[in-house]
Amino acid sequence: MRVGIVFHKNPFAPPSSIDLIRLRAIAGGLTARGIATEIIAPVEREGFLDGRIPVRKPSVLGQGGRYDLVKTSYHYSVLLLNDYRGPVVSRIVRVVDRELPERDEAARGELLRCQDIIAARASAVALNNDENRERWLARYGDSPPQILVPTGCPSRIPAPRTNPYPVGEPAILFLGSVAAPRMVNLLNAAAERLAGIARIHLVGLNKTCMYGGDEDCLLGPLVLDHGELPEEEIWDYVRNARFGLALATGPHAFDNDISKIFTYLRGGAPVLSEEPIVNNELIRRTGYGRVFRYGDIEDLVSAALELVDSPMDDKRKSVMELMVKEHSWETRVGTYVALFTAILGKRS
Repeated sequence: MRVGIVFHKNPFAPPSSIDLIRLRAIAGGLTARGIATEIIAPVEREGFLDGRIPVRKPSVLGQGGRYDLVKTSYHYSVLLLNDYRGPVVSRIVRVVDRELPERDEAARGELLRCQDIIAARASAVALNNDENRERWLARYGDSPPQILVPTGCPSRIPAPRTNPYPVGEPAILFLGSVAAPRMVNLLNAAAERLAGIARIHLVGLNKTCMYGGDEDCLLGPLVLDHGELPEEEIWDYVRNARFGLALATGPHAFDNDISKIFTYLRGGAPVLSEEPIVNNELIRRTGYGRVFRYGDIEDLVSAALELVDSPMDDKRKSVMELMVKEHSWETRVGTYVALFTAILGKRS
């Protein structure tokens, strides 16, 4: 089987964000299973990712028979297909319609155009959760078929090195992008209320300017900003945090599939998460953290104080083992392999 993964960003960038971490995990996992896998991206120079996965320019898609199947990674990736005519599996993070999500207003027209192309072109659509599958069915019906492939986590993580936090101060970790103005407001308010008790640390980027934010959407000085870090450095921040914090982008569940929850739990950090994040079921199932009411700073602070005082160390090992068993990247790769095999079997 020969598979191409179309990615519209630079795959050679440091793996500090979930899109690049996922790309390496899926491409590497397919390669490990003996599937000839290449990444197709608008790069200036072709090369190899991690020294073993070929990265090609989109022009190779015009070479008939080079790939048995192509997988696109995000909405915009489908625009790189050009003259490719073989089977396509398209992954979508969140399904857009003419009103929601509100934060996608500036890009709504282009996102809808990509979805329409995918609906007409793809052999299957991969979605993260049932909420987005229902939105897809409501807009496009049941053809092409949909498959659920949630976010994953690594089965192996780097060995502990150092504790990156100041000694004697419980650390609350917010990992990943700050992607809505309301997140900035909650982080700043929580940092003020918890001052002298615990410190909030951001490992990621404030991207509110991309989703309707302005110059007022700044994180206050009580939130310690570490910026983006490569994946191998992230794990020391996760394992040494008193707990990880997850905030919703808005009130709609379909727009709140929060990958950082998988990382927190895999690294052994309890999670304080906001309704209506869809991954909260993992927190409830394991009992490893708390869920607070949407937009309720009092409930957030109350739950945070409880987690600062009760770190839940007795559940740590079993939760980490559960994440490996049920949610590893290898498990997600297995889902894709079964789908690819079924599509190519029908085609032949």
